[in-house]
Amino acid sequence: MSIAKNHLLEQIGSLCLNAELSDVTIVVEGIRLPAHRVILARRCEYFKNMFESGMIEATTKRIEIRETPLNGFKNVLKWIYTGYITVFVIEDAFEVIRLAHMYQITELVDIAIDYFKGFCSVENVCSILNEAVILSHDQLTDLSIDFVTANCCKVLKHESFETLSKDALTVMLIRAIVTALEIDVFHAVIGWMKANPLKSADFPDIIKYVPLGNLAIEELKNVPSELVDSEFLIALANHQRIVSVPPYQMQNENVATSKNGVKVFSGGETSFFKNTDLNTVLKHDISSSYGHYEQGIIVDLGRRYLLNSFKMLLVDNYNGLNFSCNNYKYWIAVSEDNCNYTRVVDHSKYSCCNLQNLYFKERFARFIRICGTAPVDGAFAISRLEALYTTELVKIDPVTQLQIPFYNVASVTRNAVIRDEFSGSEFYSSVFLRLHGGVIVQLPQPYLIDSMNLLLHENANYVYNYKVEVSVNLLSWTCVFSEKKVSAWRKLHFRKQPVVFVKISGLSSYDNLRDDRIQLECFAKS
Repeated sequence: MSIAKNHLLEQIGSLCLNAELSDVTIVVEGIRLPAHRVILARRCEYFKNMFESGMIEATTKRIEIRETPLNGFKNVLKWIYTGYITVFVIEDAFEVIRLAHMYQITELVDIAIDYFKGFCSVENVCSILNEAVILSHDQLTDLSIDFVTANCCKVLKHESFETLSKDALTVMLIRAIVTALEIDVFHAVIGWMKANPLKSADFPDIIKYVPLGNLAIEELKNVPSELVDSEFLIALANHQRIVSVPPYQMQNENVATSKNGVKVFSGGETSFFKNTDLNTVLKHDISSSYGHYEQGIIVDLGRRYLLNSFKMLLVDNYNGLNFSCNNYKYWIAVSEDNCNYTRVVDHSKYSCCNLQNLYFKERFARFIRICGTAPVDGAFAISRLEALYTTELVKIDPVTQLQIPFYNVASVTRNAVIRDEFSGSEFYSSVFLRLHGGVIVQLPQPYLIDSMNLLLHENANYVYNYKVEVSVNLLSWTCVFSEKKVSAWRKLHFRKQPVVFVKISGLSSYDNLRDDRIQLECFAKS
């Protein structure tokens, strides 16, 4: 069988650049190359789409290829016909990956990547990174960054460092200088500036990613003024000393992005961070043993960042399964080495839904581990994840680690929802509820609350009896307030406690004819 297969491949391969039975001509650099439409379409998505598009190439026998080197195209054409390609030097590999990327030949891109893996060196890694950034190719970028991280000092001092493009240099400074001395990074970047005077407009932006906080003032003053103003450098160094985040990290900016090299180790694909489609999720299964999980979702940010906040969107209905949104419970831990984890968010006792705005005591972390503890025999899934260092003023309770909100969290804008516990309950607007006897409001996550404002009716002629109960799981309820024969605004104060659900019941008007709206606000008076 293998002999027959090899013979078949040889026969098909012999048609490459052979005019025999050819039905299309490809013109590259003015040279006519005979080809076969059916082979091109079956082996290359680019040509398949071209032939099916109704473009002029689909109806004629001539395809003109522009801005493509002849020898490089012949190599790609040879692979299309034979499945083989020969790469002797790195320049050939660059040519192959450019054309394979252009013509959407994934398998050929992988072949080029394998070549770079085997031949990446201190001498050529900067060239590889330049190419990866031009192509916006994540796998090639990751390969380059991993090599630079492992050989940082040698790369910084090699002459090829000066050949980096501005964008490639920025990527390297953001992702790959963790192990280098600050003074070595500084001198390498200054050397790059001297070698690239035509890019002087970019110098101030690039220097922001260089760690300057521990450098001596004299070192900064010695930089030639035509490169960067020394006063600017000193001010930047002082700023880095004051601000806790490292120079490669911006405050209030999500660092869990593909441009920063984020990877998914467990629970999904790395493409999650490039795709805005809500159907793309990170998930892990949960066994019938309540609360049991394997390793959960694990995300590698690519390097250490100072973090104090996550934003995470919970998926209410995954793969059509009816997972009630109040059943999601989870915890999040972080680590610098993927071995020793510290739990920074623990909502394993609280029902959660929708968008989670999470805050914790700042700490350095590279790895994020998310484990859902509900629903049983289901899957815990998220469709959005952000990690950042926020300067937002947030108060966290040191005992429960829950947020103490000074603003109203019972609103649509804060992702609160109405549970259909009482028939007819619905949001009337972003702040109003329509009531038919009672309602349950679900906050998206647990908050530590001790106060509510409740508007029953602005007309004092209409009076009501009501009671307010709170819960974290819909199973056990605590009555925190009740009144009789009252109206208008009611200010409720009670013992501070975790709250996810607010149930308002026993609500009745004495004229028994009204169908009123009420306004509810939940917060902490402190």
